[in-house]
Amino acid sequence: MQFKDIVGQRVLINRLTEIIDSGRISHAQLLLGQNGYGTLPLALAYAQYLNCEHRQHFGEGSDLRADSCGECPSCKKYQQLAHSDLHFIFPTTTNNKVKKDPCSDEFQEDFRQFVLEKGGYVTLDQWYSYIEVENKQGAIYVRDAKSIIDSLSMKAYESAYKVVIIWMVDLLRTDAANKLLKILEEPSPRTLFLLVGEQQERLLSTIISRTQLLRVGKIDDESLLHYLRNENPQTTGDLVAAAEGNLLNAKQLVEQGENEKRYAQMFVTWMRQLFKLNMANLSAWVDEIAGMGREQQKQFLQYAMGSIRACYLKSCAGVEQRYNLQFGDEKFNTAFPHMITPNNIERLDDIFSEAEHAIGRNAYAKIVFMELSFRISKALKKR
Repeated sequence: MQFKDIVGQRVLINRLTEIIDSGRISHAQLLLGQNGYGTLPLALAYAQYLNCEHRQHFGEGSDLRADSCGECPSCKKYQQLAHSDLHFIFPTTTNNKVKKDPCSDEFQEDFRQFVLEKGGYVTLDQWYSYIEVENKQGAIYVRDAKSIIDSLSMKAYESAYKVVIIWMVDLLRTDAANKLLKILEEPSPRTLFLLVGEQQERLLSTIISRTQLLRVGKIDDESLLHYLRNENPQTTGDLVAAAEGNLLNAKQLVEQGENEKRYAQMFVTWMRQLFKLNMANLSAWVDEIAGMGREQQKQFLQYAMGSIRACYLKSCAGVEQRYNLQFGDEKFNTAFPHMITPNNIERLDDIFSEAEHAIGRNAYAKIVFMELSFRISKALKKR
């Protein structure tokens, strides 16, 4: 990754290139900030620039003072995350492929492909979803620390520096952290550790004391808006403000807007079918939502329950709220809120909560949504 590919962060980038050009490179650096600010992309671009064979320097008029060339053999390998002197450590846990003693070594290919597909802006939940670990939580284990120590005992294969990127160092277990302390304090020659984390309070003070701390701040609104409008010209300043300088938040807000349109149409169709109880149509609807990912299924259930609560406030208290039923016809929008009354609102809330819990526990989606449909139909008749 090149620095030019990173959204915003120009002041910090220029400081990083200046540090490298001056030769004042700390052997262990901690990039601390939210993933959506670009901490991992910054680490990747930093490592690529460090080992670039033909660094580029720009004059006045450019917001970047320097960048990697992107064309030399080293850059090409870095851009594919395939450089032999680039090593990754990251949280892992067991899944269907790795049944016991998970370690970063066993997920290297998955992790590289994951980061490339996402352009470097990634979250822990996305990573867990990518390797299908269900509801398990990962960590960085002592096995990871031992593996990287063994790897660094050998000389660099083809570049000036060996680089180790530890992503989500917040999840470094205490025994693994203690294992790394010595090599962080006295690393092999021409070895660079780039630690990437979000929460300083979760790190051992002994780890922090052995690193140069670089705080990565929010992306400025102008850069974030420019980036998003290149993808979607309709992006508004309000959305950028709501994202609070976090690219991942901004993308999630855009996705939610698109999903809400789909969820609204699905919700209206679903509610109408519950009155008619046409089994063929209802089964087709259940098949459609069962084909969605579990996260989207949970999002839909949250959207549906939010709409029902807002309908209750409208019908019983006259409180107008944005409840996203504008994609049904006027008759539905007027009539449906009156179906939600004090006699069924609590029951509906319980039904949706139970269904969301079941989906989160990996229950069979078709059964969950078919049973949910019958229970909602019964509850609505008790208005």
